This record gives sequence, C-alpha cells and structure tokens, in this order.
Amino acid sequence: MKTRAFSPFSISILAVLLVTILWSVYWFGFKSSLTLLRGAPISEPAAAMFVPNDAPLVMSLFVNPQKLQNLRQLRTPLNKRGEARAEFARLKRSLLVDTDLEYERDLKPWLGNEILFAVTTPDVDRDPQNGRRPGYLFALEVKDGERSREFLDLFWQNKAVSGRDLQVEQYKGVKLIYSRKTRPPSRDGLQFTDFNPFAKNSAGEWSSAIVGDRFVLFANYPDILRKAINDVQVADLNLSSSPAYRKAVDRLTDKRIGIVLADVPQLAAWLGGESVQPDSPLPDTLAVGLALTRKGLVADTVWVNESDDSTVPPVLDRAVAALNYIPDTSTLVVAGQDLDRRWTGLSSAFSGDDLFSRVVSQPLAELESRWDISLPGEIFSWAKGEYALAFLPGVDANETDWIFVAEDNAEAEAAMTRLDEAASAKGYSIGPFTLKDQHRILAWTRLVTKEGKTAEGNLRLRLEAEVLGVRGQIDNYRILASSIEAIDRAVSAPHWSSLLSRKDFSKKLAIFPTPNDGYFYLNWQSGKKSIEAKLPFVKVVELAGKPILEHFQSMTASTYGSQNGVYRSEVLFELKP
Repeated sequence: MKTRAFSPFSISILAVLLVTILWSVYWFGFKSSLTLLRGAPISEPAAAMFVPNDAPLVMSLFVNPQKLQNLRQLRTPLNKRGEARAEFARLKRSLLVDTDLEYERDLKPWLGNEILFAVTTPDVDRDPQNGRRPGYLFALEVKDGERSREFLDLFWQNKAVSGRDLQVEQYKGVKLIYSRKTRPPSRDGLQFTDFNPFAKNSAGEWSSAIVGDRFVLFANYPDILRKAINDVQVADLNLSSSPAYRKAVDRLTDKRIGIVLADVPQLAAWLGGESVQPDSPLPDTLAVGLALTRKGLVADTVWVNESDDSTVPPVLDRAVAALNYIPDTSTLVVAGQDLDRRWTGLSSAFSGDDLFSRVVSQPLAELESRWDISLPGEIFSWAKGEYALAFLPGVDANETDWIFVAEDNAEAEAAMTRLDEAASAKGYSIGPFTLKDQHRILAWTRLVTKEGKTAEGNLRLRLEAEVLGVRGQIDNYRILASSIEAIDRAVSAPHWSSLLSRKDFSKKLAIFPTPNDGYFYLNWQSGKKSIEAKLPFVKVVELAGKPILEHFQSMTASTYGSQNGVYRSEVLFELKP
C-alpha cells in the first residue's frame, strides 16, 4: 500500500500547533502569574538586613504588584475583568492619595519584586517626656537603578520647589536626603499619612537612601536610616540573624509570596497598650507566611514563646465526624476533640482585659448567665471525644441559634442531669417529646404570657412556651441546641445537608494536613449581618478594608499542636473573583 505523504501546508500547521502548545506550557508553567500558586522566587525578605532584630512589626511582599494584578485577571471571568482592572486601579490610587505621584508613571518603571514595611521601634528616642515617636522604614527593591535615581531626584526637587528645607548627608558611603519636620505625628490615633513617605502632609522627617542600586529606603526619621545602615554592617543587630526569627520562619511553608513578623511585646508597646507581663501566655514572636492557592489566600502561622519548650502533638487524623450533624447553613463552626483540654489552653490566652479576650468571653458569659451554670464545669469537662459547636441563623431574621454536638461517654449522663437541675431551679420544666416520630428529645420550657390583639383591635393575652434549650441523643452523640428548630436541623443534617457533606467545604479541609487539632470555620457572607450586630467594631473594619473584604467569602483554620514551644496553624481565606 502506498504511504500518503504530508503536504508542506499540513507540516507547517503541525509545527505551529506544536510551538503554540510548548509555548503555552512554558508560559503558564514558568512565566505567567500562575507560578505564584507555587510561591515567589524568594521565601524570605532580603531587606530584613535593614531591620533591627527587635522590630515590633515587619510586613514584606515578594511579588511585584503587577504580577498580582495579572493573576487576578487570569482568575476572573472574562465578563468581569474590566471591573477587576478598575478595582486594582482604584486601590493604587488610594495608596498614593495626597501625593503628586502616579504608579504607572513614577513607580512601576523601577520597582522590583520585594516591598518591605517595618515599624522599627515604638519610640525613636525612647524619651517618654516628649511622647511616643514610632520609627517606620520602607524598603523597595530596585530593578532599574538609573530610573530609581531619576525618580528620587525629581521627588526631592518637587519637595524643594514646594518650600521644604532639604538636607543632604553622606553616611558611611550612603547618600541620605531628608526634609525638616513639617508637622508632629498625629495624636488622634494612627493615620494613613503617617505611614506614607510620599504624602504631602505626612508627619516626621521623611528621608531616603539608595543602597547599592538594589534597594530604595525611606524612613520617617533620618536616625532610622542611619541605624538601618549600621544593622547591615553588624549582622547580630539585624532581623536576619535573630534566633527567634529563624526559629519561626524555618517552620513556615516555602510556598509563600509574603511574610508578616511581629515581636509581640514590642508590638503591644507600639499600639499603646500596657507592657506584656513576663508570665503572659501571648507569644514572643509571631510569623505569618502568605501563600496563594486556587481556593484563596493561605496564612501559615507560627508563634514562638521563648519560655515554653513543650511539645503537644495534634490528636486528629481524620475529619471530625460530629460535623455530620452541623447544617451547611451554619455561620460559625468550631470542631475538634477533647474540648476540656482545648479550653484549658485557650482560657489562659483569653484571660486578659484586651479587646480580643472580651470578644471571646462576652458571649460565653451571657450564655452562662442565662443558664446559671459554668460552661467549663458543666459542658466542656465531659466532652473528651469529638465535638462540634455551631451558630446558625434562627427562624426569625434577628435570632441566632446554636448547636453543640459531642461524642457520648460515661460522664455525659451525669452532666445532662445537672443541666436538668439547673433549668428546673430557674423555673423551667423538663418534658420529653418525639421529633418527627423518630427521636426522643427533652426540652426545657416554661409558660409565659404574650400580649396580642384580636381582629377587632382588643387586647388579648395568650400563653406560649418559652424554650431555654433542648437536648437529645443520636447514635453515639449528645446534642444540645437553643431551639426545637435547631435540633431538628441537626438530626436531619446527615440525610440532607450537613456541612461535612458539602463538596466545597471538604475541599477546604483537604488543604489542611493531618494530624491536626480540629477546625474553625466562618461563613462571612451568611453571618456578616449577625456579626456586625453583635460586634459593631467589625463594621468599621469592613469599611476600612474595602475593596478586599468585598471579595471575602469564608475563613477556615486549623492548628497543629506544638513542637519545642513552636506552635503552628493555617488559615484559608476564600475569596470570590
């Protein structure tokens, strides 16, 4: 049989297709912004050499903002990409508000991949008599040294033309330029212009330097730049050589595009709070590695307490089965094992009078007051196995229901009896009923009078049953709930719509390795209104965080015990396009 030869045209088409495929694989595998899902080319801030080893706060991004914008475009549906570009443009403009700069014209031509911001000290001169004067340092990586020098020359020329008194100084071979102070730092709380070296009304004596054509440095006082140059030359003084920094960072995932570091005692001083006590359960060092996944942003968190060298292994090697009884409409869910042990650790951390401690303790105190019981003593103490606690929207729009599911054990029945006695002491009766002809449930109820009106408008009194709570036992689990509707949704969840059976939730859990300590889940979209009503300051945070929070869908977190005093957790922030 005669073999048919390929025509030159068909060979050309095949060659073009082959080259196109190879180029696409190369581009999407090595060149495009999708590589950010595997992390940035560097995993630590090179500019850490300019930062003192006791800096209160360091935030560093290892990716040029343009690459983040490109990735956002790739992850956004075609019909929304124009909106995404406009949103990114608004963000860039907001960062340069009160300046004469444009990102595309003035910064983009020379800005490299690394951007670092650090609070270097809570007080520059450490003199309490003249108030706190924090030190701020910016380090911007340079990809074009000539363009960066042109930018700085023009920047300071404009300052001089506007009437600023400029000073030029050679310090250890580095040229420093700075302007005299134009106004004192704000005493009305931190303002964005306090952190912005380009702002017309920024506080402090902002200064700049170019170090080796690799970094452009800005600081709000010349002394901060002088110290940064000193720290580079004496390795023991800078952050890169700090043992606490190394201990924390070495435990973080390598697939990161940025990092946040905090010296917690110094951070508390910068924020104006009381000094952290030596026996405080708060960590000495906190490190957060930021990574991108197809589900959203992952914050890999490590905290170190130098006085703690304990090792506590995680206990869960599988998903918490108690989540089968948690409805998929739940707003907030906490699940794990051995609640008594977990609460003992958490209660010491939330024992202070700070804002976060009050956020955690206030709802628990309200629940204890309503029941006149001790939650740790009456509930947490017997929950030695798996447990899950969920808050979910109630039947009425302004109500929130809760469900508590815990693995049954020998101590549970005695604990239920104590709850019955506490309810009885408050005037509630304990009555059994059958839920949907299948499950025997006990309810704590009492009759109360309610006012109403007849069709003719006359006053009418009626009796209603007020429910303090309900309890039941399904399979090997005890279930407590705030209402009959809530426990009905719990016992129906395994057959209809449990949180664990949702594919998107299972995919979230797959991100967290096992063994772990359990999960914390917040559905922001469904719980936003309820959370804002109970915690008004969240509304302020939401307004300040636009447009980022507009894309926030949910948060899922897990912890992994401790090893030689180093604790680790991961938090997934799911974002919508």
